Amino acid sequence: MTFKNKVTTSSILTYFLLSVAFVVIRMLSAFGLFNFMGDAANYVFNIIVQIGLMLLASVFIFAALTKKKAKTIFTFYGYKKISPKSIALSVAIGACVFVLNIFIASFFGVIIQLFGYKYTQSPAITSYPFYMLLVNTLFTAILPAVGEETAHRGLLLRGLSNNGKMKAIIISSLLFGLLHMNIEQFFYATIIGIFVGYLAIICDSIFPAMIIHFMNNFLNVYFSFSSVNGLPLGRAYSWVISIISSNFLLGSLLVVSISALLVLAIITLVKKLRKDNNLYALKRIQNAVVKELIHSDYLYQIEKTHSELTGIPIQKKTEAELQEEDVMLDKKLGFVSEIDEQILADKSKSGLSILAKILLVATFVLLGGVTIFTFIWGVI
Repeated sequence: MTFKNKVTTSSILTYFLLSVAFVVIRMLSAFGLFNFMGDAANYVFNIIVQIGLMLLASVFIFAALTKKKAKTIFTFYGYKKISPKSIALSVAIGACVFVLNIFIASFFGVIIQLFGYKYTQSPAITSYPFYMLLVNTLFTAILPAVGEETAHRGLLLRGLSNNGKMKAIIISSLLFGLLHMNIEQFFYATIIGIFVGYLAIICDSIFPAMIIHFMNNFLNVYFSFSSVNGLPLGRAYSWVISIISSNFLLGSLLVVSISALLVLAIITLVKKLRKDNNLYALKRIQNAVVKELIHSDYLYQIEKTHSELTGIPIQKKTEAELQEEDVMLDKKLGFVSEIDEQILADKSKSGLSILAKILLVATFVLLGGVTIFTFIWGVI
């Protein structure tokens, strides 16, 4: 098996194991395994899934299969620095995505309702203290942003990119949607997955995806907090939702208008993000090159002095040595991992092994079957 195939197969095998473990834990939770913990049950479940499976297991299982260090895996997954401006732009994109996501979810909600699906009614919240806002921010926004993005925009997206970046984006996004194991969340989660997967590729970093994921979940938590406590943003949010739902014509016009503005804003912000990310990478390269030149000049002066004293001529570096120095510079900057380097060196054709295909189909069947079941359950 070539190294490219090994990386792809290892990523799919790791994700398959995560999926099986997640389904088992989800079923055990549904049957009351964590009930003895009382109110802490949901939080324990979140920690096990997001930290234990999505983050730690996805890194260490993949590291064991590829025989690489965890630090190398994190770099390969796209844990690479972005500028403060890129962070701010990602926050703004996340806010736009949150609002647009409401309309997308509502659209697909209407479609599945036409097929007889009945939405589950959540109990009305009468009290929402500030400390619960902090708790829900941690467990609903921060942990999923880190865990789920590591597993999908890290493990899956990077692991499958050898077979085509667009194919990798689509597969990782579909599995991201299916992993929610809820027909109500599948459609908009998949669409968001495609978008943040694209950003992870063009920015060569997982952090914009994490920030957007965080903002989408956090704003949902915050607006719930604001609505219950009668804060201005909460009242405004409730007012807009009431207009959209009470008057079909006015609501439709409002949705179309806001959606058009949001799409335009997102396109503009993404262009700025891509530009800033490229400039930041260029600046880091320039700074590193200057340091290397100073270091090289210092070493050259030593060699020159040694040559003058001994009469031994200075040996010129070979092409291979110069290329090796370029690779070492990239490593210092964190642009490439050891895995990326080996993938580039592997000149064989990319493709899914038979084992990888079987595991990928099995994963889709497993997660897809549970998601379809939630739809059937909602209909009957």
